[in-house]
Amino acid sequence: MVKINFLHQNLLIENIRSMKKINSQWHSNYDFIYEIPSLILSYPHGIFTDSFKPGVSFYKLRFEDVCSFLGHVCLCGAGGYKIAQLALENLKKDSPILEKDKFTLISSRDHTISDVVAFILGCSRRNDLQKNQYFIDDNIKANKREYHYQIAYPSIKKAVEIIYKKHLLVGNERMDVLWEIEKALDKKPETVSDQDKKLYQNAMVTMVKDVLFDRKPGLFEVQSISYPLFEMKVELMKGNI
Repeated sequence: MVKINFLHQNLLIENIRSMKKINSQWHSNYDFIYEIPSLILSYPHGIFTDSFKPGVSFYKLRFEDVCSFLGHVCLCGAGGYKIAQLALENLKKDSPILEKDKFTLISSRDHTISDVVAFILGCSRRNDLQKNQYFIDDNIKANKREYHYQIAYPSIKKAVEIIYKKHLLVGNERMDVLWEIEKALDKKPETVSDQDKKLYQNAMVTMVKDVLFDRKPGLFEVQSISYPLFEMKVELMKGNI
């Protein structure tokens, strides 16, 4: 009986994945995104607005939701999703489900990757620094294509730093080539050959998959950091110290 139930469960999962692929707005090259586990967050405001079904106090955010937020499937979306996933896994304490809008983010760069992290975790960026939850620290020194993210969950006074070594995907030299193609596509698309378009597209599919499926050792480093020091840094950035 257990085996039959397990078989039925697997068939149900596959049917759901198949339906998602059929209804997908993205190219079939990216069908693998439906295999990525959802991120689970609680959100009391969703209960207050009567958004959730009765008895439900959390929601599942999928990688496809990030793609819809950006308007396309891309490496920045994949990197931001993975960083948020690592933050959630490493900031858990007594409760396995953390609450959206209760995080604070410090990024070493003003970049789409950190925008995605902020979108997932609900870190608002405000002109009023006292209400801001999303800061950019240009003083963080990092190597080329190395990004630092410090993320805290104040209610449990816990913080982590996640370093994304994006250059490990294909190397900085190869990244430079792809970046030049991307810039040309934005500014003078008629100058980009079909060969270069295909090169860029194939590289994007591979790199997104590498990030989401942990196929590059050492791509991300995660370590706990002192919450009091993080809090002091935030207060400095708010101008309170």
